[in-house]
Amino acid sequence: MPQILIRHAPQDQAAARRLRDALEHQGFDVADDSDVDAGAGLGERARNGIGSALNAARCVVVLWSNSARGSKAVRLGARVARLAGKLVPVRIDASDLPADLGVARPADLSSWQGDIVHPEFRRLTETLDRAVSVRRRRGERSRARVWFVRVTVGALLVAVGAVTGVGFARFEARGGPVARDSLEAGLAQFFNGQYVDAETRLRRAAEAGNGAAAYYLARMYRDGLGVRSDPARALEWAEKGAAHGNALAQNMVGLLRDARGVSVADDKAALAAWLEAAGQGLAWGAFNAGYFLEAGRGVARPDPVRAFEYYRRAADDGNAAAGNAIGDLYRAGRGVPQDLNRATAWYRWAADRGSAAAELTLGYLYANGQGVPANDARAVALYERAARQNLPGALNNLGFMYEQGRGVTRNLGEAATFFRRAAELGEKDAEGNLARVLEAIRKRQ
Repeated sequence: MPQILIRHAPQDQAAARRLRDALEHQGFDVADDSDVDAGAGLGERARNGIGSALNAARCVVVLWSNSARGSKAVRLGARVARLAGKLVPVRIDASDLPADLGVARPADLSSWQGDIVHPEFRRLTETLDRAVSVRRRRGERSRARVWFVRVTVGALLVAVGAVTGVGFARFEARGGPVARDSLEAGLAQFFNGQYVDAETRLRRAAEAGNGAAAYYLARMYRDGLGVRSDPARALEWAEKGAAHGNALAQNMVGLLRDARGVSVADDKAALAAWLEAAGQGLAWGAFNAGYFLEAGRGVARPDPVRAFEYYRRAADDGNAAAGNAIGDLYRAGRGVPQDLNRATAWYRWAADRGSAAAELTLGYLYANGQGVPANDARAVALYERAARQNLPGALNNLGFMYEQGRGVTRNLGEAATFFRRAAELGEKDAEGNLARVLEAIRKRQ
């Protein structure tokens, strides 16, 4: 098997081929998805690509792009590779990496045309040189099979749950060999879309005492995957998983209780579940607990001081939403002294990790010169980043910048496009803004 595997979306085949050719000329042993997956369907791609080829490779270069963002196989492969310590992401367009991939500055080949002296390409080859030589010394190939068996379950749990900061050891199979084997088989079927078969396997594992299996059953009943959507059954399975100590199931209990929202008891139960998940180090559990504490749900009164504590725990694990929430607390002076400089720093931290809400707020601060020097171009860039995640407020603000010609050349057609997208996503202010711009366009014709 090759030293380096390149994973990419099908639309990025040309970029993958160009990178592969350049790396091979530098002496690397490289394969890409077209070698591994030739003629295979999506299910076989998931099994073969993430199973054997990724397992045997010493490095996994993931080409990140807008197309990759929409590819379940690429996202899953990236998360599995990251947990194995093999991930080397490379940006090939303006798309930002998801925060949970945990790479501060990936190689940027968005403008690269194959030049081997390009500084970003040289930086990538230096990274690959170090990674390949280190793994050769450690003899990782001899442990490949053990790694795959242990990592796969935890990696899949983390990947699809959008969970960061929790080691896969917390999700080791429990309940003995029956639970472990049924869980692994059930998860393989779950991620291959074979939900009916997965339900049987996962139920067997859950009944043998495995909390992770109960969590996935809860997801199936919540989302109607292979079974009729049934929130009550979903909650039943989530509570069983939570009782077995599974942090994802505890977080799910909170989400399902919150969705019911029919009584104070639901709020209290949701908060209690999230506090349990936070106690196990689950970043989203800590964030959700902070949100309820800040809002005064599940407690006698709002408690922003305690909310800050849980947001900070989540942020310490890299949770971008928590960083944005901390920024809001500093901006408003809730639970902490009001401090616009600290608020801005936290918004910037969260924006750098992919929080669209933080990008929107930080853009607003730049547009209005609050806490930072006024900079319309910077505001537009931040609004554009948030708009790529379809945040309605960002689309609306971007439309305003185009309407006014702030930070960009004035363009009423572009303004109308952004206002229309924002309105379609439910931004009420965008409807009036769109009508105003369309009227201005009509008058100019």
